[in-house]
Amino acid sequence: MSNVAKLVVPLVLLAAIAGGAAYYLTQEQDAPPVVPPTVMTPSPEPQPTEVPVVVSPPVVTQDPVRTAATGGNSQADAPQGVRGRVLLPTGGPAAGVPVMLLENAMNDMAQIFLNNRLGRLNPPIATATTADDGTFALGLRKLGKSIDLRVVSPEHPEFSRQQIKVREGDWYDAGDIPLELGLVVQGRVIEMHDKSGIANATVYMASSHQSHSMVAAPGRERGTPTMTDANGAFRFTNAPRTGLVNLSAEAPNYASSQLLNQQLKQDAPNEFTLELELGQPIAGVVVDQDGKPIGGVTINANGISRKTPQQATTTSDSDGNFEFASLRTGPYQLATVSTQFAEAKVPLALTGETEVKIVLTTRGTVKLKVLAANKQPVKAYRVSLKRYFAQNPDSIANVLDYGDRSINPGDYPRDLGGEWALVKGLPAGDFRFQISDSTHAKSLSEPFTIVEGSAPVEVVATLTLGGTITGTVIDDRGQPIADATVSTDMNGGLAADTGLFEIFRSMMPEKHSKASAKTDAQGRFRINKLAFAEYMIRASHPSYCEGSAINLKLLNEGQQLDAGVIQLALGTVVEGVTMVGGLPTGQIKVTISTPMSAESLPTAQPGGLNPAATPGPARMLFNATVQSDGDGRFKLLKRVPPGTYKAHASRPGNGGDPFGALMDMRETEQQVVIGPGQETLSLTFNLSKR
Repeated sequence: MSNVAKLVVPLVLLAAIAGGAAYYLTQEQDAPPVVPPTVMTPSPEPQPTEVPVVVSPPVVTQDPVRTAATGGNSQADAPQGVRGRVLLPTGGPAAGVPVMLLENAMNDMAQIFLNNRLGRLNPPIATATTADDGTFALGLRKLGKSIDLRVVSPEHPEFSRQQIKVREGDWYDAGDIPLELGLVVQGRVIEMHDKSGIANATVYMASSHQSHSMVAAPGRERGTPTMTDANGAFRFTNAPRTGLVNLSAEAPNYASSQLLNQQLKQDAPNEFTLELELGQPIAGVVVDQDGKPIGGVTINANGISRKTPQQATTTSDSDGNFEFASLRTGPYQLATVSTQFAEAKVPLALTGETEVKIVLTTRGTVKLKVLAANKQPVKAYRVSLKRYFAQNPDSIANVLDYGDRSINPGDYPRDLGGEWALVKGLPAGDFRFQISDSTHAKSLSEPFTIVEGSAPVEVVATLTLGGTITGTVIDDRGQPIADATVSTDMNGGLAADTGLFEIFRSMMPEKHSKASAKTDAQGRFRINKLAFAEYMIRASHPSYCEGSAINLKLLNEGQQLDAGVIQLALGTVVEGVTMVGGLPTGQIKVTISTPMSAESLPTAQPGGLNPAATPGPARMLFNATVQSDGDGRFKLLKRVPPGTYKAHASRPGNGGDPFGALMDMRETEQQVVIGPGQETLSLTFNLSKR
């Protein structure tokens, strides 16, 4: 694959993945066509003979309820964190307002997308309420990931400052956070036929901009809630000032109702009426193929008529029983979600049906035997399930709903002679296991196929010793560099260091081995036990710029690949200060990068000879980012080679101002020219107050 393709193709594919995730989260499910009534079956397999379920012990699977947030766990005694002060729109202190730190969705977009789909939401990292003077301190014990700061006032629009990165021992000062006056959204919830008000109905208001709610504040997973009064009236004073909102209402014995994508007026109250009709139930039981009830299974009901646009979720109890108590009259499709059983669907269920029977088949099981390179059995290793594509056998893909797991001797049942580990809960499809241990290269098993409900599949995997990459690291005078760190990485071609590639790399399967080595006195390095994959090599030393070699392919057992000579330029230390309105301000992201233009791409300079690799430049497009400390000072973590670059600074994203970061970048962008032999460069960024 060409270097240009390596730049363009991953970004296009990853953008498509992100778009698919966003589409899933923001769209209603397409309504399947109405089909004649049918008996509930999970697959084309024959329906098992009915067995009375009341005498069978329950089969309990996953817990679909999210982990409860720990209130008041500020972790203020941590050595680093986020602090600030919340102010009312009048300028006075906002006391008693909930504030929290949440994981940023971009840390692991695939996992967060999966958690949302399964209804599994993690608690905040830290929570607190503001003091009488509006101040707060939220500690952070674990570093390395971006976090979001949320201010969740019940009387004002929610505030979100996104992608905050806290350094060890540093307390980021968010400064004064003024709450906004929200727009007024009010109206009534009424009975559909007689138009009377419905008291004690719950009304939810949520922004139509779903990306902000991928990681929702506790209690606001469905939106900001309020209750109707005795006349069915409701009122929000904290509606967002920009964007569209969705409104939904529900009440006991009534089917829920919603209004989507409502544009709000800025200069007047926004009046809405939600009509509810008395609901009808759909109920039944979830059992396995032997008729045993299954608890803890999530069942989703989706209306399949324009007259029933409702969606609802429930969970089977310990006796396998489930009930949707109040649905709009009409047809629905039911679908199950479980980690231990295959998905089953009811193509058509009508309200009023109370004896729907859902029969689940178990997910697949593999009997796995792992052998070392010398053919001796291995019984302690890490296993990951990867999707296999027969039409493209060299490719694998992550399986989102099956996490990695460790296998140990306790997973080898005696009734199987102690030779086979049982790996359970596999979905249907074509797969390979990716297996790793401490003495071999990461290895892939032969392909195998899982048919849910069938007998266990036997898989024998033999670990390999993999291949080796060698090379030499020199300076810009041709002298060897000793004690340089050389590490392997996923091969991203020219795009590997642009930052865009990093956003979605968690979604991409890691076929490569992560390993590193130090260069000797002659600048030579050797990295062994590498999996068969395509690599890039990074060479770093505190006194030099980072160097690299890309497009290195290991294909065969025992292969030794010479990455050639990697030359490190002396480079320049870039440091400086970030300010807002002339005052030093921290937590500002500074980026310096190669300009992305048609002219700059072909002129990427080779970083050294690389005869064993696929022909092409060995230096990626340069990109480096850093965030200023609490005093507004910053220093790039790696030296910058000679060349012409663009640099800009931006504040953390604010959920209420999605274009703020773009405005910052445009305002502060400057051209930076670094000459050969230049030791340091100082930059100053002064952002306007907003």
